[in-house]
Amino acid sequence: MSARPRDRRGPLLLLAAAAAVLALAAGAPTWVSGQVVTVTGDTAVAATGRQAAPVATALALVALAAVVASTLGRRAARAVAALVLVLAGAGVVAASAGVLTSPPAALAAPARAASGTTQAELVGDPDVRPWPVVSAAGGVLVALAGLGVLAGARQGRAATTSARHERDARREVASPREDPAAAWDSLSHGEDPTAR
Repeated sequence: MSARPRDRRGPLLLLAAAAAVLALAAGAPTWVSGQVVTVTGDTAVAATGRQAAPVATALALVALAAVVASTLGRRAARAVAALVLVLAGAGVVAASAGVLTSPPAALAAPARAASGTTQAELVGDPDVRPWPVVSAAGGVLVALAGLGVLAGARQGRAATTSARHERDARREVASPREDPAAAWDSLSHGEDPTAR
């Protein structure tokens, strides 16, 4: 019974690793581009995912580290690593969604650098590419895989506990003739050990 959660854990960790790599790879291309007013005229500016949402890249790396920790650690370490996967995945989603909901904020740093002023003025609305959605999808998969590993760890713990109770119950059924201590146990339970 406890083998099933372990069997499921491998594919879930592979999914988490692949999704974290997807989120990392999605951070390399340009996410947002636009035009900023400078002294010499309008200048094109762009921000990659790593510039627009550095937290998403950092959390994707954390998710990869949690996958490795989950394969090497004991049961408690695996549960903590699974929880880290859930939180890291949710963080990747939140950081990626932040770029989708506020593209001008994602372009703020490159726009300031291009204009040479602290209050850079963008021309029109920035153009948002689909990469933040890809990154968010990777984060969702990381979080779901972490939830699956966490649920498997709980099932494994429950199976181990029930197996231990079954072993204890089998021990109590020992015949008083085979085990004198069992006779005392029978008496404490209100049974007559000589009746067996």
